Amino acid sequence: MTYFFPLMVTGMVLCGIVTWPEVAGLRVEHALLHVADVERSITFYSRIPGAQLVLHRPHEFARLLIGTGSLHLVQLPLQNRFHIELDTEDAGLLYKQLCEAGLTPASPPKHHPWGKIDFRLVDPDGYQLEFGTMDADA
Repeated sequence: MTYFFPLMVTGMVLCGIVTWPEVAGLRVEHALLHVADVERSITFYSRIPGAQLVLHRPHEFARLLIGTGSLHLVQLPLQNRFHIELDTEDAGLLYKQLCEAGLTPASPPKHHPWGKIDFRLVDPDGYQLEFGTMDADA
């Protein structure tokens, strides 16, 4: 995939072209916050103008649409306050590519009851990156 972008350097605009290989259709999916109490967080975030609760598993999980993006709230212990989720067309292929690149995911891709297949990779600062896709059969 090729991207064209302007680059501002001390008042001058330069242009650049960068080419990255296509990696299983990878894109950032949404922001996810680890919260102590999902119900309390729903009450708070629902007050944002335009926020709409679209999925709720009581005391576990909530998804709110806010504008063109989404915010996920998951009730978990608060040692890691958030993680980043990246959507991919093929979690298994991406897992293999990351391993071949010398990275060590925390576990192999896992199939969840709600139809998601995902795995996590922890960065050097302890932030969790979750790579996933929805199972076509779900």
